[in-house]
This record gives sequence, C-alpha cells and structure tokens, in this order.
Amino acid sequence: MNPRFVYAAVVLLAGVLVPATVFAQSDSSNQKVQDLRKQLDELREQMSKLQARLGELESAKTSEAATARTAPSAQQQGTIQSSQPPAQAAPSKQVGEATATYTSFSEDGVAAARFDNVPLDPKYKGFFRLPGTQDILKIGGYFKTDFIYDLKPAGNTDSFIPSSIPIPEVVGVNNATVSIRPTRLSLDFRIPSTQLGDVRFYVEGDFFGTNATTPRLRHAYAQVRNVLIGQTFSNFMDPDGFPDTLDFQGPNGMVNLRNPQLRYGFALSPSTTFYISVEKPSSDIIFTTPQFSAQPNAPSPDGTIRLRQEFEGGHFQISGLFRSISAFLPNGKTDSVFGWGINVSAGVKTFGKDNVILAVAAGHGISRYIQDTSGLGIDAEPTSAANPHLEATPAVGVEAAYQHYWRKTLRSSAIYSYAAVNDTALAAATTYNHATYTGTNLIWNPYGSLNVGAEFLYGWAMEQSGLKANAPRIQFSAKYSFVKVDADR
Repeated sequence: MNPRFVYAAVVLLAGVLVPATVFAQSDSSNQKVQDLRKQLDELREQMSKLQARLGELESAKTSEAATARTAPSAQQQGTIQSSQPPAQAAPSKQVGEATATYTSFSEDGVAAARFDNVPLDPKYKGFFRLPGTQDILKIGGYFKTDFIYDLKPAGNTDSFIPSSIPIPEVVGVNNATVSIRPTRLSLDFRIPSTQLGDVRFYVEGDFFGTNATTPRLRHAYAQVRNVLIGQTFSNFMDPDGFPDTLDFQGPNGMVNLRNPQLRYGFALSPSTTFYISVEKPSSDIIFTTPQFSAQPNAPSPDGTIRLRQEFEGGHFQISGLFRSISAFLPNGKTDSVFGWGINVSAGVKTFGKDNVILAVAAGHGISRYIQDTSGLGIDAEPTSAANPHLEATPAVGVEAAYQHYWRKTLRSSAIYSYAAVNDTALAAATTYNHATYTGTNLIWNPYGSLNVGAEFLYGWAMEQSGLKANAPRIQFSAKYSFVKVDADR
C-alpha cells in the first residue's frame, strides 16, 4: 500500500473522529483528553518518519535510473568498438628495441613471424576486438604509388632488377611509368589461449600478380607457440635485413624468398633462438644443350637452420641451407646434386636513430634464394656435353645499407649490393654472371602515416660472354599506411 495514502487517511480520521469524541464526551476528565492528544502526537511522529523514508526510496530509484541511462554496456554488440582494449603483451628479449623500432618503406618486419608470437609493438596498437569474441585483429598494409623514370631501358619497369637490364645496351631510349602494384593489404589475427599462448594467423597480398594489377598472395601462415606452418619468409633469410628503399625489389644480392614451410623454434637463452624448417623445394634449372633440355624435379624438401641473437642495439643471425637439386633428362637419365649455403647478417644501431645493415650469403646451388638470380634457372648447370651431369653453381650475394635521420621526420639511406654466379664452361654466353645495385634516397614523413620520397638507383650487369650494360633510374613514391598511430604533426 502507498505510504502517502496511509498517512492521509490517518490524519483525516484523527482530525474528524477525535474532536467528535471529545465533544460527545465533554463530561470526560481532562486526563483522557491529554492521553488522546499524546497518542495523536505519537501517530503524527510515526507518519513523519514514514514520509522521510519514502522520500529516500524515491530519490535512490531516480539516481539508479539516471545511471542506467548514461553508463555504457560492458560489451557493445554489432560494432568494432569495445570497452575492453587488447591486453598489453609481456616484454620479450627476443625482440630488441632496435628491431622493434626499425622503419622501412616496405614494412616487411611487420609480416615476419616472431618468437612466441610477441608483436613488434607490445601495446597492440591498431588492433581491435572482434564483437562477441576474445580474438583481436589488425587490418594493415598501405596504398603506394610509384612514379618511375628510366634514363636507359632497365628491363623490369615496376622493380629495379639488374639481371633484367637488356644486354647489349639500347641507346637513346627512355621510359616512364606509374605503378600502384606495391599497394598491400594484410590481416593479422591474434587468438588468445591459456594453454597455447597467442595463436597468430597472418595473411597478406599485393598486386604483383601475372598481369598489371592482378592480386598476389605474399604471406599466409599460422603460428602456435613456435610451430609455424604456411607461406612466409624463408627461414634462410633475415626478415629484418631489408633496407629502407622506395624500390619494391630492393638489393640484388640479398637473400629474399617467401616459401611454404613447416618451422619450429626454441630459445637457447632469453635473447637467443634457434629455428629449423623444411621448405618447399624447387630446382631452378632451365639450361639447354644440343643433346637435351633440362626437366627439373624435386626429390626432397629444402632444409634450413637459423641461429638468431637479439640485443637492444640490434640483432645478429647466421643461417644454413641444405637442398637437393635434380633434373630429369629426356635421354632417360636423372641427376641430382647437393646444394648448400650460409647467410650471415646483422642490423645495428650506430648514432641516434641511425643504423646499418650488413649481409653476406654464399654457397653452391643457392641462386633461387638470392634476389637477382632467383628464377633464372642457374641453381645447377651441366659440366660435360659428352657425359652430361649437374653441378651446383657457386653463388654469392652481398648487401650493405646505412640509414641516417636528418631529423625525426626526414631520413635517407645509402645502399650497395652485389650478386654473382660462377657458371660452368657449358653455360650459354648470355647466362647471367654478376651485377651490382646502388641507390640513395630522401624520405619525408610530413604527418601521420604518410611518407613521400625520391630515390636514385643505378644498376650494372654482365653476362657470361663479357658483355655488360648499365641503367640509371629516378623514382618518386608516396605511401599511406592504413594503420595510423601517431597524431598529425
């Protein structure tokens, strides 16, 4: 029953009945009148207390309703926003400060698999929680446009590849192009697990397919703890060894290959890791002789091992490659040869934010893994026309780059690279022998995730016959990353 109604009824009855009783019994003693008045006072006091309590209850009810209208829900439905941001990852000595903060135009370090799936940025900037789940996702990549002008024909029009420079030289012919093919899109899924730790699924693609703007898959892999399966950078290469170049291809002598693989890694110390992998084989052989044409096959997967040391000022790694290179010949015979290689690389901070990258790769039958020679079919070559058999061709690749910051938003890099293959006597005169790649640039970050720059490249190549050619290139590029972290300056 409503307390206000009770109070009104009692007061009314008290006001009507009590005086009537007094007048009807006027002959009663004064003592009874005083007793009745005393009871009435006690009744009024109780009603005042009830009224005060009722006011408190109504006030509390109004406050709760206002709070319910203004407070956000613990988890919003049907939106990418969440009141629960991704948790911060624990610090890891397997990703040093120099590795985590290294900036390059290609952003390849973001795609690289890391020990225990620890991200380069432990604060998970750019990630958001998928509605109704514990999974988080970052949509990454960038839009990039290249404006390229060749003072001489340079072969490949979208990337600077010295091995594609036409030999002999074509004089008096210039070429210009505009390309958006480096534009890239990536999806980085992180799925928390109490038993397995963070599980990572990473997918990335660009437009360097078979045609001008055909999509191409670059990475597609999953990593649980330190077991990786899928396509990503070969375990033989250094994922943090790509210099800061506007050119999509990069130095011709560096090891650079994305390969389907199964990889496992474990820690030897808090900052030292060891990885082993089996990777998709491909005997890169296309030689021909008057007697036969090569038909390559792959009898066993390629095997790699890698030892990596991280420290705050940089990293050092050494990796090994072991493979079987084989070809089936039309004369009914098959031949295979053992290939091997070593790749030593390092990235070190020097002064301020400046850093230097150095790498040397050497071995027999490793041409498929070196930037300039991959796909040329010179992993192995025949040594004798009378008794044809394969010989793994010796190859070497060298890379050096220095990145200098003029100021926080303005930086430059100087790059030098060299690649060479020691061909057999039966190699065709037009077979690739060696080439160099040099470049320098100026890159400006005016605000946010926008970067613009200019670059000069110079390549020089020589064939087995001794003929050679060179090509200079001027390139202007603009890139806007989809994940904007810093505020506009």
